[in-house]
Amino acid sequence: MKKRILFILMLAGLLRTGNALSEELAYYIPADTRFDARIPTPEEFLGYPVGSRITEHSRINAYFERLAELSERVELLEIGRTHEQRKIHVLAVSSPGHILNLSQYRDAREKVRQGEDAETPLVIFLGYSVHGNEVSASEAALLSAYYYVAAESEEVLRQLEEAIIFIDPVRNPDGQERFASWVNSNSSVHTYNTSPWDREHSEGWPRGRGNHYWFDLNRDWVNLVHPESKARVALYQDWLPHVQADHHEMGSNTTFFFEPTDPNGAESRFVPQENYALNRLFADYFARALDGIGSFYYTKESYDNKNPNFGSTYPDYNGGVGILFEQGSSRGLRQESDNGVVTFPFTIRNQLVTSLATVDAAIDNREKLLALQRTFFTPSQKGREAGRSYLIGDNHDLSRLHKFVRLLLDHRLEVYENDRDVTLDSVTYEKGKSYLIPAVQPNSALVGIIFDDKADYADDHNLGYGAGFSVAHSSGLSYGVTSSASRGARVLTPPVAVHSTLQQSNYAYLVDFRDSNSQQLLLRLLENDIRVKTAQSPFTIRRGEGEQAFVPGSLLITVANQPVDSSTLHTLLATLGSQEQVEIVPVATGFNLAGVDLGSSSFKRVEVPKVLVVTGGDISSLEAGEVWHLFDQQLRYPLTRVDADQFRRVPLNSYNRIIFVSGSYSFLEERDRQALKSWVESGGTLITLNRATGWAIANGISRAKHVTRKDTVAGGEAPTTGGRSQERVPTSIFQTEIDLTHPLAYGLTVNRLPVILEQTLFIEAGSNAVSTYSQTPLLNGYITPGQLAGMKGSAWLTAERSGSGSVILFAGDPLFRGIWDATSRTFVNAILFGNLSRERE
Repeated sequence: MKKRILFILMLAGLLRTGNALSEELAYYIPADTRFDARIPTPEEFLGYPVGSRITEHSRINAYFERLAELSERVELLEIGRTHEQRKIHVLAVSSPGHILNLSQYRDAREKVRQGEDAETPLVIFLGYSVHGNEVSASEAALLSAYYYVAAESEEVLRQLEEAIIFIDPVRNPDGQERFASWVNSNSSVHTYNTSPWDREHSEGWPRGRGNHYWFDLNRDWVNLVHPESKARVALYQDWLPHVQADHHEMGSNTTFFFEPTDPNGAESRFVPQENYALNRLFADYFARALDGIGSFYYTKESYDNKNPNFGSTYPDYNGGVGILFEQGSSRGLRQESDNGVVTFPFTIRNQLVTSLATVDAAIDNREKLLALQRTFFTPSQKGREAGRSYLIGDNHDLSRLHKFVRLLLDHRLEVYENDRDVTLDSVTYEKGKSYLIPAVQPNSALVGIIFDDKADYADDHNLGYGAGFSVAHSSGLSYGVTSSASRGARVLTPPVAVHSTLQQSNYAYLVDFRDSNSQQLLLRLLENDIRVKTAQSPFTIRRGEGEQAFVPGSLLITVANQPVDSSTLHTLLATLGSQEQVEIVPVATGFNLAGVDLGSSSFKRVEVPKVLVVTGGDISSLEAGEVWHLFDQQLRYPLTRVDADQFRRVPLNSYNRIIFVSGSYSFLEERDRQALKSWVESGGTLITLNRATGWAIANGISRAKHVTRKDTVAGGEAPTTGGRSQERVPTSIFQTEIDLTHPLAYGLTVNRLPVILEQTLFIEAGSNAVSTYSQTPLLNGYITPGQLAGMKGSAWLTAERSGSGSVILFAGDPLFRGIWDATSRTFVNAILFGNLSRERE
């Protein structure tokens, strides 16, 4: 502790002694600490002082590689690659003996999941810059690495004997490189411009916060949509750290935040109070560190400790202590603020001292951290969860079911086969098509939040970023709670559907569209110029000794009138069916046992989609990125992204689908709006999401109407503006009911469609409504009574005819965070069958 006090005094400029450190580095690093001369400082390696420019992720990686070459205290781990194929490096730092035994320690950590002591050093994760434009954290990672690799003080050597420190320098490499390029190319060489309006401090769209697809990776720890998150969670679950620090930045006019958060509403009922007690205990260390260098800070006022998708909360649901740090940002090298000029070095120094204080706090409280993990992973069998299991399944959509099971296995949760047919709440869960997840298991907390059903918050006080986090609802799968189901074998590897070899037909082939992967299969067929029709009525065929029923949406591929011969078509279908893991059924006759025959006009040809989405300007990069990610990663289908300032130059008749996500469309003048309406009336399909739907209604693109309502607010009754409440909705989940016979619902297996909501856009439900909110819609989260009154019975999804075209309105975001499979199905249907939806009127 004496050394740490000296360190703080050094940083405060109150005590200096001569050393070989540069003046710039001495601002960060204690001047009296002895360092291994063989280890280059960041400044020596990079060729410039830390804080004088933004260090690109590639240079941070190079420095870490050099440390690994020179030091026996280090093992460099490449845990994965980003979308842009950047290496994701994590530096493990400990004593040379511990580094030699790193793999044995990793294997021993599995004992923790059984409630046992692993007899390993403490495991501490220091994580930085999950938002790519919050770079004081990644610069601090350089200094943290140098300190623990090169310092030769007795205190550091003792700490390395007691702990393994994992330094994860840039959790969003693609975004960080984008931001570094912006600042470095826009900052002046000889002068500083501190105006927040200067180009240096005003990133261009889509900015560096998000990853390659503009997603917020700090909302992906449970969802695991992206490779960065998958790699990071795999490392986390291998090591089950005792502590994880998560370093961020916030607005320039703020100071510095560290936990605890506000306990009134910000804490999770699934997380033991011992966890939050340690947060409060650690806060003393952070306060002393920041006091020592004269930095101001605050605690207990804001931020959310419930959402498990944060890097600072995921540990809380996994037996560790997660800690959030937020530094008021310079968003460049220097920027004016309410607190004076914020300099980049100042922000880096705050991140560094709290990083080192995290290690101090963890080591000083070792026994408490060990006790927390023992208690956490040995859950009590008492209470309402005893003997309970979640039973989840789908008798027709194994692709979606298996995807959800893979997610649970990635988090090392226990999953079992359901070994007999079970009926719960009128839903039959078939053997082989459903799974059991025990509520009581080593990690009951994570299971609890994934299947969360809390909908009885007293009010929205400090619900922070949201209140509804149930990933089970996002899947759209049917699930229920049972205490009597019989477990089969434990599932240890991700399940894969197995289909029989496709036999050739000289007549036709059918596809049950209820399997989610059939959407990709359909697009592959259209890319190969194969004519495909979709059924608008049900039918039943004879198959072998039995029969098989097909619902609306089922696909028909005739052998006749195709651009290829029968043999080539069979080979193509066999290849694509295997690739997409979708069963294709050959038929020899068009005469069906029941329902329409295959030659019926109820079968409509599927139009080849030509899709455009508007980006740039004041458009939501998050929602535009969700569309891009869906097309590129899941559908693997071309999408044209047009910036707002170029949209009016686009020949709209080159496309038959246009997507508007949330944002401002004020760049569209009256003539542009008329051109858009004419395009729709000539056969185009306009698809609007979230706030873009409000714009379409307000500007007469759609005939839909907002729900007229009043919300009860302080001071009496206050009308809403434009049909939207002035109050927010904390992220919450609601039940809608959808018409399964409508083309936008093709493939869905139940008429209950959970949706997620963050704003209050309620549309009157008329004849064009496809999906409407139920009378008791709240499934998980919170909504005010006034908002609820407007929501009940209103439309979440509508499709209306406009001339020869159609306008499809989503009163929310169907692609939320890339995880909401329940509603993304309807969005893809809008792309595939948007032209067919107008025929429903």
